[in-house]
Amino acid sequence: MRSGRLILAAVALVSVVAALVVAFGVRLNPDIVALLPARGDAAVLSRYLRGFGGGGVGVVLLEGEDPADVQAAADSLAAALANDPTVAFSASHIQPGERADPLLSWRAADATARAKLAQALTPEGMQERLAETRKLLLAPGSGSASDRIAADPLRLAEIAYGERSIGAGVTARADGYFATEEGKAHLVVVKPRGQALKGADAKAFVAAVDRALEDARRAHPTVTIRLTGPHAVAAGMEAMLRRDLTRSGVVSLVLASLAFALVFRRLRALAAIVPPLALGTLWTGAVAAAWPGGISAIAVAFTSIVVGVGFDTGVHVYAAVLDARREGLAPEEAARVARRRTARPVLVAATIASVAFASLALSSVDALAQLGLLCAAGELLTAVAIVLATPELAALLERGAPPAVTVPFYTRAFAALTATKRRAAVALLACLLAGASVFVTGVQVSDSLVAIRPKSLEALKVEDRIFELFGGKDKPWIVLVADADRDAAMTRADRIAERLVSDDVNVARVDALTSLLPSNETQRSRFSERDALDLPAKAAALEAALGEARFSVPPFEPFLEAMRKAPSDIVPVEQSLEGDLAVVASRYLGHEGGEHLVALHVQLNDVEGARAAMDRDVHDVDPSARITGYARLEADLKAALTQDLPRIGGVAAGLVLVLLIVSLRRARDVVLALGVLVVGLGALFGVVGALGVPLHLYSALVIPVLLGISVDEAMFLLHHGNAEEAAGTGDPIVATIRREAPPVITTALTTSAGLLALVAAQYEGLRDLGIMGSVGNAANLVVALLLVPAGLRLTMRAKQR
Repeated sequence: MRSGRLILAAVALVSVVAALVVAFGVRLNPDIVALLPARGDAAVLSRYLRGFGGGGVGVVLLEGEDPADVQAAADSLAAALANDPTVAFSASHIQPGERADPLLSWRAADATARAKLAQALTPEGMQERLAETRKLLLAPGSGSASDRIAADPLRLAEIAYGERSIGAGVTARADGYFATEEGKAHLVVVKPRGQALKGADAKAFVAAVDRALEDARRAHPTVTIRLTGPHAVAAGMEAMLRRDLTRSGVVSLVLASLAFALVFRRLRALAAIVPPLALGTLWTGAVAAAWPGGISAIAVAFTSIVVGVGFDTGVHVYAAVLDARREGLAPEEAARVARRRTARPVLVAATIASVAFASLALSSVDALAQLGLLCAAGELLTAVAIVLATPELAALLERGAPPAVTVPFYTRAFAALTATKRRAAVALLACLLAGASVFVTGVQVSDSLVAIRPKSLEALKVEDRIFELFGGKDKPWIVLVADADRDAAMTRADRIAERLVSDDVNVARVDALTSLLPSNETQRSRFSERDALDLPAKAAALEAALGEARFSVPPFEPFLEAMRKAPSDIVPVEQSLEGDLAVVASRYLGHEGGEHLVALHVQLNDVEGARAAMDRDVHDVDPSARITGYARLEADLKAALTQDLPRIGGVAAGLVLVLLIVSLRRARDVVLALGVLVVGLGALFGVVGALGVPLHLYSALVIPVLLGISVDEAMFLLHHGNAEEAAGTGDPIVATIRREAPPVITTALTTSAGLLALVAAQYEGLRDLGIMGSVGNAANLVVALLLVPAGLRLTMRAKQR
């Protein structure tokens, strides 16, 4: 009794330490970079997200039927947010400024506009532009345009700023507002001070904006007001994960306990199993709390998996205590005997499951590697906690007469299915057909974008709505340029943008910073291109053309003089970024790994070969540039699945095989255990294929885990079957099913119940993982209860049959 108390005291001490660690909080990492493969184009997307996802701008969408009310709400909200300490800048509109000197317009003109500027300075172009200018001056109400025309008779600024092919995202209306033309939808652009990838910064910013939004909603009840942007996505993702972590953990415990009560029929046993199971989960929580950078979206599933799988050990240990009590042993002695009998098999089973979980560490996706390592730790920790504590707790609960052995009706059914050699052959054939069903139903391989961009996340719904109202697509291609020198990176990006926009057959739109802020080198290059036109000679030609068009030349003399001495004023990038332009530039300029990043957003036409043409154009201009984006991510995720699944599955299968050989030590038993796994996985693929459940990177990699957690049923059936076979009394197959079917079914159902709890998660990636895991574990249970007895029956020695 004293040793039992010492064990419980040690368990309590470790638990107190773990509780103190967990008390500081499990950090949840909302960064979707952890969900992306660490190689290929997805690695480029990861770099883009790190370089740009930490900053960026928030956008508030306001919608209503009264344009005046919507505009008033946008103005008041922008003013309120501008005074918040978490906001660096907010605006509902920009002030339309005066256009620069028309001879400086080359600075911001893209290739299309510069070609038209050059054409306007030819004799024919001058005549055509001046004829249009005369019509403008003769039109009613054109008196206010006289000064503007005198400063720019060829309307060069109109060409430079109105004929550009390169965009810069959502543009303002003529009055400067970020709004649709009819005014029923407005945007407020907000620049946060903190980083989106820092949970505290993102939550503080969103909380401040939410307060302002509530005030605006009360003042304008007919206007719908919603927030999106990197900070809103990060805060929403973290809140979703925290809800899913709590919900799935509680639901898994409830479902597993319910499954246990229905099958094991010994409610008091929960008092001996749940506390150490909770302690093991708490210890695993301490590991998660200490994890550098916090745990990611998929890794949140560790609680449900640990709870579901952890019940297995408790069932076998408690059943061993009951067996010892039926043998007439005192409660304390029964506890020691039960621990001695079960410690090796349950810890071996836990080790096999832990190895299968740990194989996920080979995944190219950090989140899946994290999930595997946490579950591996949880499997071992809960098993140790249960082996140490459950026998002692059971001894306290089972001081009276032990319950009589009952034979549940389903054990007679399973025993009858393999009662004869012929029936065993039929059962074996049925298992093989179930395993081969995958070849009939097929498997639907899906992309994993739903796991990266959850459909239920409100900020992403708002983003989709903005694209719907203001045009564009939500998943453009991204061309990423990196350089230690920012101006060099911008110059390279400027050249790529001009090359892409020249291909109007394949490229629908290019959004790039060069339309607003070209690099210093690009500005110099464009002025050189302008000066090559010989503006002093063009000034003489224009003076003659003005006379021929019957214009009075003196009003245009300042412009003509400017042509003779054309200005070449460079607008330094650093100077521009000190103003409001920095808000727009944050969409295109980033910083990561000691290098400056420049991004271009490209939308392709829906024509064959468009993607290949884009790749060719980009790499012809700049071989070092990389192309990424969610549009390409689908192929990367499928590639990661085809690479990771065989590698991880092969390692897991190899390690499980080694452990099976060491544990079972008989070729027949090893073959039967492996047969359960192979046939069970085939049946799983058949079921999910028939139901149309998509198989993707984040759900498929639960399959190697099933190799570890589903082998328990086969191992315990084989262990007891061998013992009965050696005893040589009665029918060993029937005895094995009557003794082991209840605990085996209980453990499998509690595991499936724990995984099924993930279906209640809001996060789609967790839901798919839960479906695959629960269905797979249930399929392996049925296969084990048929294939192992059938295999034993068919291979049993004659005298024992």
